[in-house]
Amino acid sequence: MELREGWRYRWGDSPLGPDGVPLWAQENGAEGWQSVPALQVPPGRGDHTMLWLSIPIPNADWGDLALLLGSVSNAFEIYAGGKRVHVSGIINPEGHETRQSILTQMIPLPASAQGTRVLLRIQSTTKTIGVSQLARVGAQHQVMARIVREGLAAFVTGTLLFIIALVALGMALQGRQRRMLAALAVFAGGSGVLLACMSNVLALAWDVEGSVAQVTFLGAYCMLPGLGWFIRESILENRLRWFRVLVGSVSLSAAFQAVLVLVDLRLASQVFQLTMLYSIPCLLTYVVVVLVAAYRGNVDARIFSAGLGLLTVCLVIAMLPMLGWAPVQGAFAHWGFMALTASLVGIVARRFIQVARSLVSHARQLDARRKDVQDLAKGMGRGAGELVSVAQGLRASSEEQTTGVSRQTLALKELDQTVQEIRQGSAVTDEKARVLAQSVVEAEEAGREGGAAIARTLTNLEGIGVEVTEMAQRILALDARTREIAGIVDTVKGLADQSNMLAVNAAIEAARSGEHGRGFAVVSREVRSLADQSVVATQRIREVLEGVSADMRDAAKTSEQGVHRVKVSLEAVRISGTQLQRLTGIISDTSNSVRQISAAVSQQNAGTAQIAVAIQDMSSQMQKTLNAVQATRNVARSVQTLAEDMSGSAQKALESGALSA
Repeated sequence: MELREGWRYRWGDSPLGPDGVPLWAQENGAEGWQSVPALQVPPGRGDHTMLWLSIPIPNADWGDLALLLGSVSNAFEIYAGGKRVHVSGIINPEGHETRQSILTQMIPLPASAQGTRVLLRIQSTTKTIGVSQLARVGAQHQVMARIVREGLAAFVTGTLLFIIALVALGMALQGRQRRMLAALAVFAGGSGVLLACMSNVLALAWDVEGSVAQVTFLGAYCMLPGLGWFIRESILENRLRWFRVLVGSVSLSAAFQAVLVLVDLRLASQVFQLTMLYSIPCLLTYVVVVLVAAYRGNVDARIFSAGLGLLTVCLVIAMLPMLGWAPVQGAFAHWGFMALTASLVGIVARRFIQVARSLVSHARQLDARRKDVQDLAKGMGRGAGELVSVAQGLRASSEEQTTGVSRQTLALKELDQTVQEIRQGSAVTDEKARVLAQSVVEAEEAGREGGAAIARTLTNLEGIGVEVTEMAQRILALDARTREIAGIVDTVKGLADQSNMLAVNAAIEAARSGEHGRGFAVVSREVRSLADQSVVATQRIREVLEGVSADMRDAAKTSEQGVHRVKVSLEAVRISGTQLQRLTGIISDTSNSVRQISAAVSQQNAGTAQIAVAIQDMSSQMQKTLNAVQATRNVARSVQTLAEDMSGSAQKALESGALSA
């Protein structure tokens, strides 16, 4: 029975009696109470957060009496016969209440409540307060049957959506369009849970009111993010950046509120009012985006927009009474979800039809190519036989290559050892060549200094030869002078002899003169004495001059011999200088050759090192080649086996007639 008449209200809170029960709960009269239409917010609320409602219960002789109330905002207590018979949430007159449920609730009443009034003590710090949607009374089994009957459509729709969510989640886990299917799973799962919980079937069947409230909130918070991600992935194909930002913001808000539901249900129920405020414009934005995509020719968007539009209308109608903006007019939400489910099924069916058409087309093409496949099978059988022969030849060739490469690898190892010995010898040769080059440089320098010394010696010998020649000429000139002096001495001797003869004659004449000739005799004696002394002196001078002349001739002869020796020495020095110059040239050539040898040895050493590196690389490449040849041999063996299998399979297929028309 609908409770539509006799409702009364009273703002504020009742004082408590001695037994702790509010005094207003024990009053039966109408004093202080005012009438109010059923399921309406009483006038004159102001700043009041406490409301008392008095609802008359008819006397219809029900056995197990039950009161069915729609959404009660927010926490409340029910009193019957002056006793508290039901509590939902926590009332805190000094602060904020804690809401326990947002769903329709069935409250068992004592049989004595028939024909009396039931009092509701309600607290709400939000905009809405009181009872909305419905108020009924009757036998418990009748009430439960009506709840199940009225909520069955929503429960079935929710179950169907939950099944769709599980299927989408399973397909997403298989890696096929993960993000779109995951979004569909989130939206369908949240919608299914919300519908199933709001149908009140779960709450009546399992009596888990608090858990159902939490699950209801979680389902509601999953709807908008899941729907937004599905639109972004399936309709928009991740093109609009601002829409991604919007969906991301909604997702973060929903995640925060979901955590809040698990931590503090009272605070979550208060925040839920804000959720509904931004949910309506967000949902309308989704509708506009889908409609624009449908207008631009997106077929899926056109199918989706029909169901989404109807869902939006139903949700807006359902939210208006909760916000206090419109009276309660019944349940419409599940019809919207059914419409959206139908649109999703339509999209899936359309894509299934496309796949089916594609399969039919491929089947026709497959039928058209069956003959080609038969020919191919026959050719494959023949080719497989040839492939077996080729694989056998390739295998034999691979084995020969393996043997040859192994030998080459061994030869390279021996060559590498030989090159290492050559490198050691080259290093020793290079060191000795550098020492020899240094010695040759020193010899070349000494040869140049010796050549310079010989040149200076030649110059000095030539000067000495000239001086000795000049000295011999002067000695010969002195010899000539000496001979002239000897001639003069002979003349002086002749004069002395004549003076002696004259002195003899004068003595004779003095003797003849006697006394008068005595003085003349003395003079003649003195003259004769002087003449004798002159003869003796000239004789002595002659002897000296002859000795001097003989010495000068010896000196001249010696000078001539010295000049000859100087000439011989000069010629010998010239020959020595020529030989030294030739030796210097030979040393210079040898030095150049030694330098070239040293450079060649250095290059040989570097080349030997490069050869060693190259041999090592070749050895590595040979090892890789050996591995590749072995792999080729294994592949040849596999190809041979595969060819035999192909030949057998083709023969079986042809014999079985599976490829026949």
